Parts: sequence; structure tokens; C-alpha cells
Amino acid sequence: MTRLDCTVTSCLYNKERCCCKDNIEVGAEGASRHSRDTCCASFRERGEGVRSSVDIPTKNTDVACQAVECTFNENCHCQAKHIGIAGGAACDCRETECATFRCKCE
Repeated sequence: MTRLDCTVTSCLYNKERCCCKDNIEVGAEGASRHSRDTCCASFRERGEGVRSSVDIPTKNTDVACQAVECTFNENCHCQAKHIGIAGGAACDCRETECATFRCKCE
């Protein structure tokens, strides 16, 4: 499991800067070469009156990853021991990113 820190406070699953979802997916646009080309595909905007069915934040989670150009990606699964998801007050998953992404090309 990967240790996950999340700054996307507008996400339904974010509680105390941790994720209440036991697994997430990092999405990517094409052959991603920069963290800005990635996103948290599991992001769901926190809506008025909408609550997560899971309320227990956890630092460790499974991370499926479509950013195949990332050095931590192994068979579409993140092997990093620690990742950060950034995006602050995002309204859409495209406004989030995997801040830990490192391109194999570097």
C-alpha cells in the first residue's frame, strides 16, 4: 500500500487531508511527461448535502495508475511508498494531479 497525502479539500473523500477511499486511480493524458498531465480520477466534488459513505480517513491506500511514463508505475499500479495528490479547491478531476509523478524520461 502507498501512503497518501491529499490537499484536495473539495473532494468528497477528503477528510483531514487524508483519503477515506480505500483505493484511488491516478489518470493520465496520453504519454504523460509532467505531473500536470495526471489527475486523481477518483475525485468526486463535495456537494451540499452529499456525504461519503466511508468516513474513516486513512494514510495508506491502493493506487491504480494510468501514468505509464511514471517511474513509480509498475503494471498500472503505483509502487511509490508515499504520494501526494494536489488540487486544493478543485471542482473537477482535471484540476487535480499526482504531485509525486516522475517521468521515466528524466
